[in-house]
Amino acid sequence: MRRRQTAMWKAISALTLLLSMLAQSASAQEMPYVVEGPGRASCAAFTEWEPEGLQRQLSAAWLTGYLTAHNRFMPDIFDLTAWQSPGLLLGLLEQYCAAHPEEIVERGAQELIAYLLPRALTDEADLVTLQNDGSVVFVYRPVLAQVRAALAAAGYAPGSGETGLSDALAAYQMAEQLEQTGLPDQPTLSRLLQ
Repeated sequence: MRRRQTAMWKAISALTLLLSMLAQSASAQEMPYVVEGPGRASCAAFTEWEPEGLQRQLSAAWLTGYLTAHNRFMPDIFDLTAWQSPGLLLGLLEQYCAAHPEEIVERGAQELIAYLLPRALTDEADLVTLQNDGSVVFVYRPVLAQVRAALAAAGYAPGSGETGLSDALAAYQMAEQLEQTGLPDQPTLSRLLQ
């Protein structure tokens, strides 16, 4: 009987501690914070910045740092942007900002993270180097497996090795009216891994 009471009190204590931690976590998420740099700009201003201008370049650097911080502090995340380049991410952010000019850029970055989260790499992964006709791309090994599976599902089953993959990618790119690089480049990955 005494053991049962002791076990019950331990369980109640553990539950109380857990609930306290959850309450602290929830209140921490609701605490106000300051957004630094280009992230505090309005979406309306962001969409007016020149694509190759200094403000857009600073935004790319800010967004990269913002995503890196989330990679670092989000549990069970290795890389939120398993294959997406900063240019592609800025394009997605611009789409959000064009639709929500009253928001700030950081809010768009939050929405971008929510979009990327289901596609994020959760485990550390090696980069694979792929080459074709003098061009080179680097892609994580799990992303390469996704590319092979998506090509097969689309009817372009890649043969074994780099040549089979390159041929399947080129056939897919031709059918999708993309530049035929034979590599998993950004336009191809954007279409193939949607």
